[in-house]
Amino acid sequence: MELQNYTNKKIALFGKPRAFTFDELQSILSRLDIELIEGYDDHSSLIIEGAVMPTPLQIKAEELYEQGDVCFVSIDEFEQAAAKAIEPKKVLMHLKLAANQEKIVAYLQNDYIDDALFLDILKLYRFEGENFFESDTNRDITAALIRRFYTEYEKNHNIQYSYIGLLGVIEQSEDTTLLETIFSLEPVQKALKDPSDPNAKLLELFALHPSSSQRILSKLVKSDNPTLIRTVAQREELDTEIEEELLQLEDPAIDDALARAKELDPTSIQTLIERGYADALAASLHLTKERFELLRTHPSIALNETLTQEIQQELFADLRYHKNLAKNPACSLTKELLSLNDDTIRALVYRYHDLSDIKPSIEGFEAELAANATTPKPLLETIYTKNIHEANQALAANPSTPVEILYQLSFDMRYAKTVKANPTFGEHIKTLHAIGV
Repeated sequence: MELQNYTNKKIALFGKPRAFTFDELQSILSRLDIELIEGYDDHSSLIIEGAVMPTPLQIKAEELYEQGDVCFVSIDEFEQAAAKAIEPKKVLMHLKLAANQEKIVAYLQNDYIDDALFLDILKLYRFEGENFFESDTNRDITAALIRRFYTEYEKNHNIQYSYIGLLGVIEQSEDTTLLETIFSLEPVQKALKDPSDPNAKLLELFALHPSSSQRILSKLVKSDNPTLIRTVAQREELDTEIEEELLQLEDPAIDDALARAKELDPTSIQTLIERGYADALAASLHLTKERFELLRTHPSIALNETLTQEIQQELFADLRYHKNLAKNPACSLTKELLSLNDDTIRALVYRYHDLSDIKPSIEGFEAELAANATTPKPLLETIYTKNIHEANQALAANPSTPVEILYQLSFDMRYAKTVKANPTFGEHIKTLHAIGV
């Protein structure tokens, strides 16, 4: 419905509102020059069928239905329209000045207000030093947050009362504003100062979340939790300012994590080289021409998965790089490396390279071939018949191993745990349960 259609008219509420108080509805409508009254008036242009309608009003409503002179609307539809007419700045100003937690709670439990206003009001809520589900009111507010932002809430309504639901909201979201709002809440800020706080897991999600803002990451780096700081350092990409903050800590564990990033500022790269991390940088950084020239003397550069075909050929000309090229899954020089007739190199190629177009010799290399996801299935089946312990261990973990073999391995205590962790076996079991087997 469009409330503007009732400007300068009267609207009658039969019964009680649900999401708003009567005073709140009056305030919203008055800005549109609409008069809201309780009960019937002969001059009413619209009647709202409220909740818990008294018997006299029910009788009056039935009479008006039969006459057909007045329009009716449900309380849900009316309150939804009223929510759209809210002026967020005025509501927020009123709530801040009043500092009335009861009104804040009422708004947060109103499913009709939009997400932006909900998050602004949530920042005003006080958890009173308790955790998300520790008090009844905290639980209700946390449930409202989960109900609103958990993407599969309709499939699992009980998730709103679960800590897993809160973790899911963070994991699923790409909305920086939502993440910053949750991060700003009292239970999260309390956890920043106490590494043993139960919300430490939640902070780890923020540390790795791709949509965490620079503001969040900077606060994590300044926390008293070394595990969190190292987790931030393990992100694939960081802003220059965060890199600087991490390097200023001069912590070897943090420096080592940074040196394994794919992207770093040139100043950060130079600092890490000076601190002795050139090998890690050579293996991990996304290589440009400048970075290759800077790090080319380090054999670990042959492990870098961003090597171009031209650079691979250049490195292959120097035997110092052969072993690392053989370990590099992105290296395309498989046939060239095998042509060296070096069993050490051959074993590495069989373990790490794409073998789709290769006919490997099995004898003596069963374990390496059994661990490679690109090994053709007939070869994996042949290896299984040899019953070699090291090869069986590798087959149990290989997602390309045929399910029939995984089943057989699952009956052996030595491999059962590994098989259960194999994603191929897990998906097969889920499929069986889905079809009722």
